[in-house]
Amino acid sequence: MRDRKVVYGKRQTSLDGLRGISALVVVIHHLLLTLPWFADRVGFGSLSRKGHFTFSIHNIFEYTPLHILYGGTEAVMIFFVLSGYVLVNAIKKDAPSSYVRFRLLRLYAPMLIAVTLAAGLVLLFKHKTVPGGSWWLNSHAIKFTLASYFKDLWVVDGNDSLDSSLWTMRYEVFFSLAVLVLAKYVFKKSIASFAIAMFSMCGMIFLGMHYSLDLLGWLPVFFAGSALHWLPTSKIKAVSIRLVTGILILFLPWCLAGFGYSLNTIADRILMAIGAVLIVEVCREPGTQISRLLNSRLPRLAGRYSYSLYLIHAPVLTTVWLAMGSSVGHIAWLFRCVIALAAIAVSTTVVYQLGEKPSLKWIHSRK
Repeated sequence: MRDRKVVYGKRQTSLDGLRGISALVVVIHHLLLTLPWFADRVGFGSLSRKGHFTFSIHNIFEYTPLHILYGGTEAVMIFFVLSGYVLVNAIKKDAPSSYVRFRLLRLYAPMLIAVTLAAGLVLLFKHKTVPGGSWWLNSHAIKFTLASYFKDLWVVDGNDSLDSSLWTMRYEVFFSLAVLVLAKYVFKKSIASFAIAMFSMCGMIFLGMHYSLDLLGWLPVFFAGSALHWLPTSKIKAVSIRLVTGILILFLPWCLAGFGYSLNTIADRILMAIGAVLIVEVCREPGTQISRLLNSRLPRLAGRYSYSLYLIHAPVLTTVWLAMGSSVGHIAWLFRCVIALAAIAVSTTVVYQLGEKPSLKWIHSRK
């Protein structure tokens, strides 16, 4: 097969739909974390009895394919791989100085609005612990401080519970700068090059986690997404089988827990990264039934607002629960969900209109 250079700059809109669906999955995940039994089992990694799967309602909900509907950690893996893939296009289109300026504005303008709104919620509504509330919910019972506000806004040094979703943004910022090493690199389609890159990424994840080097443990996940530019599209058929394989690998660590087996955290992250890469690889391919589904109205709409939604949903939904108190029974919990989702929709629109949309407009006007 003759090597062909990648054509950069063509937007693959199906990936917007994938990003939107992933953002919705994260929201569902956090809604469920307000349930004490879910937060305890997910947060503390409770395992079933080894070698035996019990068909209880909880186990069926947690350790079957239903997990795809609320797998927040897995959705974040897809976010990281997507960023690694699409940012290669961005650095190919702009000069390095312009890319850095545009990218940081793209990340920080919506963050400024989201963190400020989150701070306003803490100031307006008392965030006190809820008796009987989940540990995750009560971890957001905080008081406003300027130190917490600026830490969450700066985000490079981590974040506080003012906006807990921002933990991922540290890695987004660092990768947005680290990807510049690929600015002059020209990818040529080669399955061998892709395989070598993936093997190298897995090795770096191992080293980073083994030696407790936080950034080295996460940045290879982004670069694994970048490695997809080596992999030719439309060369490997069986789209549905490839997608199912990616999903199974992505969720394998969690499914094994249902049978009482636990891989170490390094193996978990490597498997989830590989699964996320396979899913993005399938979804980027044009003309398939999967890409047509992702290009439908709802996924595309969710994709447009996905960044703003991701930034603001956690402080909004925790404020609803902490302000209304503990929920006794399923009806009370569902009632809070309805209120939280409505408030999230409004807040997402505010962040998008005040932060994301103006920054995108400015960036596009300078290109």
